[in-house]
Amino acid sequence: MGSPTRAGRSASDRATSDDIVWCYQMLLGREPETAGQRDYEALIDQGGITREQLVGYFFSSPEFRERLVHSFEWTEGVPVEIAVGDLTYHVSPSDTTVGAELRTMGEYEPHVTAAIRRYLREGQCFADVGASFGYFATLAGSIVGPGGSVFAFEPGPQNQPLLLLNLYKNDIATSGVHHMALSDSAGLVLYSDSGGNGFIGPFTGDPMDLATHTLVRVSTLDHEVGNHQVDMMKIDVEGAEGLVIRGGDALLRRCHPTLIFEFTPAALPAISGITGEALLSNLVDLGYSLDVVTGGSDDRRAHGVDEIMARYEAAEVQHLDLMAWVD
Repeated sequence: MGSPTRAGRSASDRATSDDIVWCYQMLLGREPETAGQRDYEALIDQGGITREQLVGYFFSSPEFRERLVHSFEWTEGVPVEIAVGDLTYHVSPSDTTVGAELRTMGEYEPHVTAAIRRYLREGQCFADVGASFGYFATLAGSIVGPGGSVFAFEPGPQNQPLLLLNLYKNDIATSGVHHMALSDSAGLVLYSDSGGNGFIGPFTGDPMDLATHTLVRVSTLDHEVGNHQVDMMKIDVEGAEGLVIRGGDALLRRCHPTLIFEFTPAALPAISGITGEALLSNLVDLGYSLDVVTGGSDDRRAHGVDEIMARYEAAEVQHLDLMAWVD
């Protein structure tokens, strides 16, 4: 038996120059280039690596992954392409929320889609807060056209590449794609993904939190949009809607954009520190009228806070999609 190496393995497990050539030939399908082989031999000379470690380097290389896709038609993780009218979306095959609905139904939240189509106009500005992979941001961009603009805010690292891809593939001009969460103050928050959705929580500075969460930047709507005119805004942030609206107070007072937002009274106190009634009352104080989004022609029939809460209780659903507007 060979003497133990520093890694606790026998000398026979250590990688050799021949192993480097084998990895190039078998895993990459080509002969090694001089510079690459020299780099791997330097690792062996500097204390040794095992064959398993050497193979791991090759497995993790972009060239090996590209060979899997192009030579062996390995499609695990490759976005699924879905045509929705004149638009083309790419969604993750592992997305169990928004992407799953789009894959199986060929549409997503048709009532919200209909409302955006009805009230958003060419040349206007749309802000998508909680953009996910860009379903509504892309739809809005196709409506406002090159003379309009789109802001998209999405903290989820699993969604960011698809958001950029979908905007690019559909030739959507944006005023900014922001990889961040929105709240009522700037700083850092913890993000936890669940399927295609995600949740934010406070970050106390403990590095251990990063074992199970992603650290993302957070800012306010007022700071990120500044003096830009916004005509319509969709907000879907898993209970953080109250924080977003509080951090966009100046924008709401200045622009009075039409709001389409997910209303989840059960989640608002824990995430936003506000009740459902208080959130709606704040919007009414800003001059907004309220209604439930149904996708029909009667979406803009004003209802009081008590009426909205009664409809929520009667519906026995996790959330309602609401519209708020200023006449």
